[in-house]
Amino acid sequence: MDKSAVHHELEVAPDLVGMIEHMGMSELDSRKVEQWFRRRGLPAVVRGLEKNLAVRIVPAVVWLGLTDVLYAVLTFVDGDAEFQSRLENPLFLVLYTVALAGSVVFPAVGAWLTAGWARDRALDDRGFEVALVIIGCYVVVWPFAATLLDGSAILIPALTGSLAALLVVAALLVLTAVGMGSIFGWALRAALRQLRSVGTMTSRAMPLLLLVTTFGFYTAEIWQSAGQISRSRMLLVLGFFAVLGGLFLRSVFAAELRELSTGWSHRVSALPADPFGGASAPAEGTTPPLTGLERANMLLILLLTQMLQALVFAAVVFAAFAVLGKLTVPDAAVKSWVGHDPARGELFGVQLPMANDLVQVCLFIAAFSTLYFIATIVTDAAQRKTFFEPVLEHLEVSLAGRAVYLARYGARTSPRRADPAEQAPRP
Repeated sequence: MDKSAVHHELEVAPDLVGMIEHMGMSELDSRKVEQWFRRRGLPAVVRGLEKNLAVRIVPAVVWLGLTDVLYAVLTFVDGDAEFQSRLENPLFLVLYTVALAGSVVFPAVGAWLTAGWARDRALDDRGFEVALVIIGCYVVVWPFAATLLDGSAILIPALTGSLAALLVVAALLVLTAVGMGSIFGWALRAALRQLRSVGTMTSRAMPLLLLVTTFGFYTAEIWQSAGQISRSRMLLVLGFFAVLGGLFLRSVFAAELRELSTGWSHRVSALPADPFGGASAPAEGTTPPLTGLERANMLLILLLTQMLQALVFAAVVFAAFAVLGKLTVPDAAVKSWVGHDPARGELFGVQLPMANDLVQVCLFIAAFSTLYFIATIVTDAAQRKTFFEPVLEHLEVSLAGRAVYLARYGARTSPRRADPAEQAPRP
């Protein structure tokens, strides 16, 4: 090789290195943008399926595993023949009530902590080994440990439990691959953020509801109606209220989404510097309209967020009337209303320190009150500003990010366009 050729290669090499580094950085930037959309519950905007699925499902596996463990502990405690007599002890009653609350709080905290761990590793394809260990504990270790604690035969129940857990993991992988994990995860985080507004929620919606429902709470008819139907039929009643609320929200959200699809341009300045890097808004009329999948994605975000907020409100109403009934409605009054001795309350297989008739009445009142709350979220100006408009602002910013993303990388169904620097001719 002559000297001129050597010199030419030495001159070209730094440019090649810079180009390779730029291409790598461009790919990293695109993955950061796609992670940003998934983090905001909009996987339909991103081209391609989720990657590093084992790491992404770890928060859900941790939540399921902790829930199973705490549920087994509770059923072990309340399955004792002397459980009813121990409930007469105030200290045991307080500790058992705290354990019931912990069975909801601890799995949520565990899932939240592992979600942060998974988010840091999903972007650069790390953490597979740890995720595999956690999934293995859920699928193999826990079913065998549960059968040992139960004192029954080990092999058949353990294998059945392992098979059921394996099917659950497979379902999680499929749902996460198509983006449902991102959608539900964001809706859940948004609903949990609204927990800071529980005081506002209850102070605005509860007083009128308490005024109306408290009088009904002390009437014999509602106790007779709720006490005479089975728990499965009560769950059907709750599902009926949920369907009514969902249909109402869908009709409202469809109209809101049509307005959002054209009113996002002023939100480009709200996009974060990482990963958008001060991008400017594309020219008017150049952004492709929302696809059917993207529109369904956004509608599902709105529905899930508001339904989870309604679920939080329902839990508050249920707890309020459960405490009120425990303090003011003795078992003798319940017996005079329903015509039989009150049975010990149970919910999802876990015994509660209250009469089953009280549980039924509280469930019905909570469902009715939540339907009222759902209606006020989008019709009352104060409620709308607190609980609904933040979600609309979130979607406006996401639509602005979608416009920038599509302008740079192309539509979802198109092959990725290279950046101008990637298309530069080689020397």
